[in-house]
Amino acid sequence: MDVGRDVAAVIQALAILRVIGSQHKGATLSVIAKAAGVSPSTTLNIIRTLVNQRIVSFSRDAKVYRLGIGLLELSRPLLNRSEFELIEPDLYQIATRFETTASVWLVLNDGRLLLLGRIAPDSYIRIEFRIATRLPLYAGATGLVVAAAHQASDKEIVDAMKQIRWAVQPSPKAYLAEAKRARAKGFAVDIGNLIRGVTSVAAAVRDRNGRARLVVGVHAFQGQLEANEITKLGGELRALAARSAAALYQASTLSEEQA
Repeated sequence: MDVGRDVAAVIQALAILRVIGSQHKGATLSVIAKAAGVSPSTTLNIIRTLVNQRIVSFSRDAKVYRLGIGLLELSRPLLNRSEFELIEPDLYQIATRFETTASVWLVLNDGRLLLLGRIAPDSYIRIEFRIATRLPLYAGATGLVVAAAHQASDKEIVDAMKQIRWAVQPSPKAYLAEAKRARAKGFAVDIGNLIRGVTSVAAAVRDRNGRARLVVGVHAFQGQLEANEITKLGGELRALAARSAAALYQASTLSEEQA
């Protein structure tokens, strides 16, 4: 959908709200303006409007601004939606653009991944997953990003990955090297190792402690995507995972190297 040009005032207002939201004890006007990159006079005008609409509240004693109850009223419809429903719109755009199947997996405490939802392309031949499918924790690209995020020892990871039924089982050395690359890049790629003929790309949605809570993945037929497309796809999944981590867990998944 062509939405035209962004409206500067809206972008500035959102930048101001993000700054206020990141300051748990509230923030002064000067701090907000500097962090948001908006002039103090424009910041004051926008904040006055947000205060009048109860989106932002002002503490007269401390002279700081905080997010207001009006924002909660606007976001209340989101509170009863599942993680997949919240991530789905952005993931749908990625799946459609690359003509691939996309998936969202929940990291369970029993050492497995649970498929929360998937988006399949509108084509006669496509990769399909059953809802509630379970995968071993360290299987394929989804497992590599979990291994990259978790604090398990190399031995624990290798012992677990050896129990997985692979189409082409990677060596422990190769697997650990891929997990290390996934940690540096923010996404992982599996080309035909877990499922023969399928290329998967995945990124982890981490909580504030850095642990993987969800995994977003995209799956294509082997050879469907060029190397540069796989890299671009990985970057988009990494960015989506970062946004989702911030929204769902108040965390960031991007390291300084990845940023």
